[in-house]
Amino acid sequence: MPFLPLLLAAAAAAGPAAPAAGAPPENLLRGPARCVLRYLDAVRLAGPRAPAVRGRAGAPAPGTYARARALTAPRALDDADRAAAAGGSHPLAPWAEAARGTVLESFQLLAVRRAPRGTAVVTVRERWWRASGAPSLASSVSEYLVARVAGEWRIAARSAGGTLDDEVIDAGYGGWFDPPPSPGSLSPRPARATSVQGRAGPQR
Repeated sequence: MPFLPLLLAAAAAAGPAAPAAGAPPENLLRGPARCVLRYLDAVRLAGPRAPAVRGRAGAPAPGTYARARALTAPRALDDADRAAAAGGSHPLAPWAEAARGTVLESFQLLAVRRAPRGTAVVTVRERWWRASGAPSLASSVSEYLVARVAGEWRIAARSAGGTLDDEVIDAGYGGWFDPPPSPGSLSPRPARATSVQGRAGPQR
């Protein structure tokens, strides 16, 4: 059975959609975590498969990363596009990494927690295939800042191999997304998941 339906079924089972008046609080696994899982699946599917990326790198075809871009907050996407156009790197510009021979092979959801301004931080273990130098698989943990933009969960930031501190989120992202929801609209305790993962192929 394809793994993405399993991921979404796990997210759906974790709690109801955004609550109506008087409804129980939203479980963080359903919204922000599902947003990140969909984003990472889009990144994984857009990139070339590991054997194909060996020895060849180049700009992906236009629209290849459209699904991933649609799940990225506009302010973050603008920053990523500027960095990529200047030949630099950005944590939310996977198309630029693919052009250098680095593609996502698999990912695993580790945890979700509440963050300031009505946001959530989703922690994910990622495995990237790196074709530059000696081809290898590298595993690292990333944190994703997820927030509502025009009512929809979108990825506003990614800390690759690091953490997103509440102080930084509170001070650095004002105006990037919708105002915080009313008190009680998010679960008072963080939802956690430990064995939900997607894979491009057999683990090596």
